[in-house]
Amino acid sequence: MSVPKYSHKTRNRIAILFALLSFFLLLTSSRMVAGIPEQIGLSIMSVLQQVFDTVGNFFSSTVTSITELRELQKKYQDLLKRTELLKVYERDYVQLKRENELLKEQLGLLETIQYEAIPARIIAKDPNNQFYAIILNKGIKDGIKRNMAVIAYQNGIEGLVGRIIEVSSHASIVLPIFESSSYIAARLSTSRYEGLVNGRGSDTSNLVMQYVRKSAKNEIQLGDIIVTSGFQSLYPPEIAIGRVKKIEEPKYVSSLEISVEPILDFSRIEYVFILKDVPKEK
Repeated sequence: MSVPKYSHKTRNRIAILFALLSFFLLLTSSRMVAGIPEQIGLSIMSVLQQVFDTVGNFFSSTVTSITELRELQKKYQDLLKRTELLKVYERDYVQLKRENELLKEQLGLLETIQYEAIPARIIAKDPNNQFYAIILNKGIKDGIKRNMAVIAYQNGIEGLVGRIIEVSSHASIVLPIFESSSYIAARLSTSRYEGLVNGRGSDTSNLVMQYVRKSAKNEIQLGDIIVTSGFQSLYPPEIAIGRVKKIEEPKYVSSLEISVEPILDFSRIEYVFILKDVPKEK
């Protein structure tokens, strides 16, 4: 096989062509290689910049959120305090409204009392060793004297509370009808049989009416009202004491023993009226 032969001019042309091609490739490769680090650096910087921006925005928004949360907590606490204050005001308003209505009702009923009366408020209750005392806010300077009768109203009913046993300048003490040392001349409102009502020493215990003849048993009904008879100078007549709760007929005794439920709930009494000896002018 024969090898083709080229002329001298042809060989020179091929050499020049290869030289130009090599130079071109060298030039192109150098630019590409030189540009790679710059491109990589720009890419890395771009990524880092995005990361820094993201982290910065995160911390900035976190700090802002914490600040806003603290402000919201403070506002919430302020609202809670205002709510509690409003609740207190509302309770006070309801209490004052209730007291005003109760006092207005009491003063309205004052017009129906046959005797001159002094309104008073209960300021303390003292179940001491000697007796159960009810303390009022009226005293000698208000015209209060010992043994004056004390009444109260509940549910539109006039009931006997007790009598004044001690008086100071601005306060007085009431011996309530449920005390064991309290005795009241009384009668049955319907049948008009008379007897003596005595307390048992507790505001939760019933009273006892004694000395009612046994022959009256058939004329007495459960629920009958027992009132003051007026034979005792301490209490005016026809003031309600209580209702017949139970009737007993003890052996070897000539009279009945009647359990009497007080007409008043002493645990709910707030205002009373102290009766003077002078009848109200008509």
